[in-house]
Amino acid sequence: MNIWALCSLVAGLLNLILGLYVCCKSPKKLLNKLFALTAFSFAIWGISEFGHRISDTQETAFLWIKFGGPGWCFMMSFYLHFAIIFARKEKYLKNIFTYLFLYLPPLLFLYLFLFTDSIYINEAVKMYWGYTSLPGKFAWTYSSYYTILYLFAVSLFLYILRKGTPPEKKQVRPILLGYTTAWLIGTLSNVVFPLYGILLPELGTGITIVWAGSTFYSIFRYKLFISPVKENDTSAPLMFKLEKGTIYFTKEENSNRAYKVFIDQISHGIPGLCFSKFPAEKIREEYKILYTPIIHITFKGSEKDTIGYKDIEFMSSTILDFIKKTKTAVILVDCLNEIIMVNGWKKTASWLEKLREKCTNSVLVFSINTELLDSKQKLYLKENLKLFAG
Repeated sequence: MNIWALCSLVAGLLNLILGLYVCCKSPKKLLNKLFALTAFSFAIWGISEFGHRISDTQETAFLWIKFGGPGWCFMMSFYLHFAIIFARKEKYLKNIFTYLFLYLPPLLFLYLFLFTDSIYINEAVKMYWGYTSLPGKFAWTYSSYYTILYLFAVSLFLYILRKGTPPEKKQVRPILLGYTTAWLIGTLSNVVFPLYGILLPELGTGITIVWAGSTFYSIFRYKLFISPVKENDTSAPLMFKLEKGTIYFTKEENSNRAYKVFIDQISHGIPGLCFSKFPAEKIREEYKILYTPIIHITFKGSEKDTIGYKDIEFMSSTILDFIKKTKTAVILVDCLNEIIMVNGWKKTASWLEKLREKCTNSVLVFSINTELLDSKQKLYLKENLKLFAG
């Protein structure tokens, strides 16, 4: 067996399995769909390369080469689209020019590849590693476009590393490493070297094994693409019946009442998300919370696996993304006093109002020491939030 062809086959099948796995995890989620399309594109490319490398005739090899066109033409567009959703930059997708930028050039490149020799010459060339194709005079245009998409996606991943939640930061690191490795080696071997007459086996498809492997690692180690996990259900009856679309607050210094409400909800099958001024490990140990995501908030937000109190807009996007994934949820914030102190009352009140408008199918619970508030702030809470005194 041709070792170079076998490498392409393994990469193609691995990406096919990866795409099917991610799609089956949450088939209705756009994030999963776009990633699966990226993996399927890599799979088409890899299986195509396997086919033309083991072909006995030039004609058969040429058909296999053409078969791979849709894969490598669209793979980076799907991946950038995925990165936009992952980084919560959907605002870019409200502009039709974003879609034209993502998908019109690949359609043009695919047409040129299938019907002209501008991107690759219209014949299969026999090499010691099997039949292959050589770049045409305008191959550099595809390479340039591909690089722009790559850099754009990297900027989004770096944004997640700076502003993402602690779980997202962990998820994105192996993906970024595998993605960069695959892009660098693939671009050099498949585009740069052939353009300068350096004829070596193309490694673009084979190196996607690294990308697929890093993604599998992020899935199994950091739960990438897996929907939020519910706590184990209890057989005890629900103690507190909360109204969806309502923001509750508890008047207390130590947040125990708020956590009592929160744990009652998540132990009855309701997905939960917690923002705490205490480290996640401490909260899990004290309240026996096993799976529910807990985000530690600090004044600087620079410590490992933390965000800052001033990042309330990012807190909003995290809450809305969580609710979008779960359809309905209970959100606990045990540090409203600190949020007010850092951001000011006007900005905090505006933030609370936006959350109330958006979270119509979920419940938010804030723990607050009202003794630290002035009369105006207390009046706002009384008129706009619901006191939980149970």
